Order: sequence, then structure tokens, then C-alpha cells
Amino acid sequence: MMNKHTTFRTGGSAKIFVKPKTINQIVQIVKLCNQYKIFFFVIGNGSNLLVSDKGYNGVIIQIREDNFSDLKVTKKDENNYLLKVGGGMLMKTLSIESCLLSLTGLEDIIDIPGTVGGGIIMNASFKKTGMYKPLFKVKVITPDGNIMELSKEECKLVYRGSMLKDKNYIVVEATFKLKIGDQMKIQKQMTENTKKRYRKQPMYFGSAGCFFKWDHKKHGSLYEKYKKSNIVGYKVGKAMIYTENISFIVNLGQATSNQIMEVVNHIEKIIKENYNINIKREVIVIGPFNDIEYY
Repeated sequence: MMNKHTTFRTGGSAKIFVKPKTINQIVQIVKLCNQYKIFFFVIGNGSNLLVSDKGYNGVIIQIREDNFSDLKVTKKDENNYLLKVGGGMLMKTLSIESCLLSLTGLEDIIDIPGTVGGGIIMNASFKKTGMYKPLFKVKVITPDGNIMELSKEECKLVYRGSMLKDKNYIVVEATFKLKIGDQMKIQKQMTENTKKRYRKQPMYFGSAGCFFKWDHKKHGSLYEKYKKSNIVGYKVGKAMIYTENISFIVNLGQATSNQIMEVVNHIEKIIKENYNINIKREVIVIGPFNDIEYY
């Protein structure tokens, strides 16, 4: 059941669920899926994902901390180090490990509930640059099963997206260029980021993070209008727009994916009717919803 593998805590069963332990195993799985024309989808921590109550009619490949989190540090020069990690390592773990090594540059990703691979693909961040600034290169597997190395520039990271996302590349390894810093200052910044994050983000409810892409430079006033509208706290069953931050939809307990999708559709309808904006989703939806099949 996918409700055990997503932070929304919802979702039915996948047809096949695999946890490969090597890059070559992932390549083999991808090539087999292509050969037999079977849909496949790669997940990490399941933190940016909504899976249908009917599940997923294909292969789920999980790349997570317990099967892809090797870490290696090499000295580049007097002040800079290269830190290579598996794509399945949680961003929170990477931030903590960097701090323990007195390496600065990844304080921003503390408490982002996703993996390094998924975070790079979605260009995840909290307040500042996330992993963009210290990222050096990545190792990916293409949808055809080929292994490639790409520089940060070749990844073409943009707001909540990248070329990697557009082309469905799988990030299996990432290398960061980090500077030596003061461990106490690094830890202090991480603590401050954690406090800021949980002032307006749900700690105890199931959620997939920000469901929509809010361009605050372009839609800043829209966000404020939306926040003041009576849509705040809107519920369908046990799915609700979080009262402290309208970017989040939360599972209050035993919500279904269909209930969450009803809340999503309601938001999209309100934004379109009142502001003539087709708001874009940040969370990825897979499986069947109301006769629409998402892959």
C-alpha cells in the first residue's frame, strides 16, 4: 500500500514495488519496463506525491536512505570539499552530516521532507537557495536506462523544477562543493530555519508540502487575497486546507486521496473563477482519479 510510502499517508497498492540497491539494478529495471511497455515511477520519501486510492498500475521504484545513501568526502583545496551522496539520502540527513563535518552551504535544506535526488529534480528550498548554490554535478539514469553525469548548469534548475524533471531523469548520486565553516554558526542557522519552517507548516498532519507553485513576485497579491477568503479551512472529509498556511493541504487522519483531490479541484476552480489564473501544481499526482489516469 502506497499510504506507507507517502507523507500524505494515502494511496492504494502499486502493481509492483521494488527497492533496488545498486545503480545497475535500477538500469535493469528501467530497461525491462521499457521492453515490456510497463509504466514505472520513481519515488524517494514520497513527500511531493499524491497516489490514487486505486493505486498505481505499474512499477514503483523507491530510492531512499536505506538503499541509496552512501556518503564520501574529498578535499578539493584548502577551503573547499566535495561531498558525494546517494540520491536516496534524506535532505535533513545531508544537512546534519554536513554540519557534523563543519561544511557550510546546506543549512537551508534542514527539515525539507524529501530525498536529495527528489530535491534536486524539484529544486527544493525553504527560504534561500536550497541545494542550487553548492550543487556541483549529478549522476542520472535516463528513461531509456542510460547513465549520465551532468553539471549543475546542465540540470537547468528553475523555480520548483528542472530539465531533469522535464525529461524524467532519475538522480542516483549528487556531488556538492562545500566550504569549511564554523560548526556552531552552521548549527545555529539550521535551528533558526527549523523554527521558521514549523511556525506555518504542519508538523503532525500528513501533507505533501506546498501543493501549488506560488510565484510570489507575480501572484503575491493573489496569495494575500486567497488567504483572506473563506476558502481557508475548507474541508472534504478529513482533507483540509491548512489554516496556518494555505499552500498546504493536510490529512487530518484517515483522509482519502480522492478527498484530497476534491480539495485541490476546489482551489483550482476558485482561483480560475475569481482571478482567471490556471494555478500550477507542484505535487505530482499518479494513478486514476475520476477517469483520468496520471502517470
